[in-house]
Amino acid sequence: MSLAWQMVRHRFASFAGTFVAIALGVAVIAGSTTVYLSSRPEAPARYAAAAVLVHAPEAGDTGSSRPDYRTWPAAEATALAGRLAGLPGVSAAAADPAFYVQRLDAGRPVGDPEAARIDGHAWSSTVLGGYRLITGTAPRRPGEVAVAGAAPGTRIDVLTAAGPATWTVTGTVDGPGFYLADEVALPMAAGVRVIGLTVDGDTEEVATAARGIVGAGDVLTGAARDELEPENITRTRWLGAQLLIAMVTLGAFVAVFVVASTCALSAAQRRREIGLLRAVGATPGQVRRMMYAETLVVAVLGGLAGLPLGGLAALTLDGPLVAAGLEPAGFQVTTQPAALAGAFLTGVVVALAGAGVAARRASRNPALDALREAAVERRAMPVTRWIAGLACAALGLLLVVRLGDIPVGMQSTAGLGSAMLLLTAAALLAPVVIGPLVRAVTWPWRRAATGMLVREGTLVAVRRVASTAAPVILTVGFTVLLTGTVATITNVQGIDEAADIPAATVLAPDGVPGLSEAVVQAQPGTARLGTRVLITRDGTTTAHDAAAIRGGRPGGAPAVTLDRATAGLLHAGAGTRLDLVWADGTSATLPVAAVVADGPGLTVPWDLVRRHDPNALAGAVLLSGPAVAAPGAKVMTARDYVQVAIDEEGRLVDLFLAVLIGLSVGYTGLAVANTLLMATAARRPEFRALRLAGATTGQVLRVTTAEALLAVAVGTALGALVAGTSLNGVVAAVEAELDRTVPLVVPWTAALTVTAACLLVAVAATALPVLRHRGTSS
Repeated sequence: MSLAWQMVRHRFASFAGTFVAIALGVAVIAGSTTVYLSSRPEAPARYAAAAVLVHAPEAGDTGSSRPDYRTWPAAEATALAGRLAGLPGVSAAAADPAFYVQRLDAGRPVGDPEAARIDGHAWSSTVLGGYRLITGTAPRRPGEVAVAGAAPGTRIDVLTAAGPATWTVTGTVDGPGFYLADEVALPMAAGVRVIGLTVDGDTEEVATAARGIVGAGDVLTGAARDELEPENITRTRWLGAQLLIAMVTLGAFVAVFVVASTCALSAAQRRREIGLLRAVGATPGQVRRMMYAETLVVAVLGGLAGLPLGGLAALTLDGPLVAAGLEPAGFQVTTQPAALAGAFLTGVVVALAGAGVAARRASRNPALDALREAAVERRAMPVTRWIAGLACAALGLLLVVRLGDIPVGMQSTAGLGSAMLLLTAAALLAPVVIGPLVRAVTWPWRRAATGMLVREGTLVAVRRVASTAAPVILTVGFTVLLTGTVATITNVQGIDEAADIPAATVLAPDGVPGLSEAVVQAQPGTARLGTRVLITRDGTTTAHDAAAIRGGRPGGAPAVTLDRATAGLLHAGAGTRLDLVWADGTSATLPVAAVVADGPGLTVPWDLVRRHDPNALAGAVLLSGPAVAAPGAKVMTARDYVQVAIDEEGRLVDLFLAVLIGLSVGYTGLAVANTLLMATAARRPEFRALRLAGATTGQVLRVTTAEALLAVAVGTALGALVAGTSLNGVVAAVEAELDRTVPLVVPWTAALTVTAACLLVAVAATALPVLRHRGTSS
């Protein structure tokens, strides 16, 4: 280690790229994991004083990533809460019905629409959050409410699932939410899923006793209570987690790439030095250990530099993440020692992994390399690189050729996979391709002095050019592929959805999560009301989304309609009787009236959905006449209605692309700059010879600049070629999925911006060493 430390001190310029790559990699990983670990699920604040929470039992196969539950009917929940209140150590027990309430301000809905879905509660549940009256009295009758921020006697306008309402404030509480009298609140919610217990005894003893009473159901204490975080907040955290995971993965991957490139170039430049070590008796193992030790020293220094950078940056990200919709309101980043330690260890491992190939290759250098003066490379690539490059190319081409034989649902993924394989193959095989490309590009200038120097200097240092071109290939290809795929799909997305809407205009939610019953009933047109039901069939319970169409099946006994896919899943047909459990926990048996070719899956009568899921909201009304104005609703075209959801999703996709491409371009700039700085600095004897032969500093700069531009141009051409080929495969896959013609959209702005950034970095990295030593002539 002592020798490694001395070597790093003596040749730190050669290790600068590795140092910066590891420092930035550790900073990205430390910052991302700090934010990730800070974003942990939390029990809702309204349960802060409830040490024990009893949740309704999980029910069957949900068909989604989150479980479904068999909700307690209001009467059953109230009775169960009464029995739990009698347990020793329980000071209070309350059922918590949650329902949609949203405040209106001058006729406009305010606040977070998704959070408003569960903003309404029963007065008795205030004890679960430890909330108390500041002034006034508790609500006792319909139309009365206790709420924060309003004095008793104030009248407030709100929206509920039933429609607009005006309530009188009877009391001011010190917690968020709208609290109604229990007998008013319970019918407004679709049953009860949570009963909270406040305790004055041993929490675990109370939980054990509660399990004996509850039977089927979850009794949660301590950190397990965080499982009850609202679904909309969990989804927000999930979106943020995907970006953070992608940042960590990309940061680690590109750091390995930069370190490997730096070590390989450094080993090639130290060929004579390593040959001397071999000549005086150093074994291949000693050479490998020396290079590993040098990399370890640099990794430790880089990691120590990156940790405070990443940790401090993470502490400033909570606000931007909340504003971007990637973390819930109130999120705060906290210091996470485990994240910092993990990032440091990851940086060291990444550095050693990147140095592995170069160390093994350098250890095989013969002692005769000590006698070599020429910098001409003996061969462009080792056999292992040939094998890896050809294997990636073969696999990538095989995926492209056989794309039509892959199931339609997997074709887009296979297309992206083939693109990444081909980009990797292009980077690995670049040294072989560069020679012919350079000859072709420089042919018109082969007789000019500068052109000849650029041509011959590039051809005898293919590995240097390849080291510069490889990160450009990956970045340009990565950028064109991702932005092109997103732009192409976005260009056609929504056409099919809009075509499914038969009306020219719709009445859509405006600042609310959905339309209320009163709003829908006032409109001329058709509306769909969604709910969730449990169906037990052949002893198995499954959860299904169900829809009700206003003005659907008229008259007759209540029945359901199935589409063919749902009928197949349930093994049901016309006349089959289905056992359902509604959203409020009550049961019913309904016959299947018909099985249709296409439909929403499971269609049930509107009045039954409204009766058993009073909190259900309609998505939109397909208008057949002039709309009736209503708060929280606006008229728009079918295309615009679909486009709202597309734009929201597109905003998140654009954010992801900007972050990932920004990271990629940043690391590419680092790799290009490091390669060219090292290579140009090592060519000082060559530049001295040119000056002695009469070349001016400007002429030397023109030669080095032309070489840098040539390397970037080659990398851009290869990256664009591979990405363009892959994009055509992706477009073919999307066309197969949509069964329609999809025009290819090429993201010229992104591609040109990335290329320009690479060009600027390359020119600057070659010019600095030349200008720094412009006065040296011997």
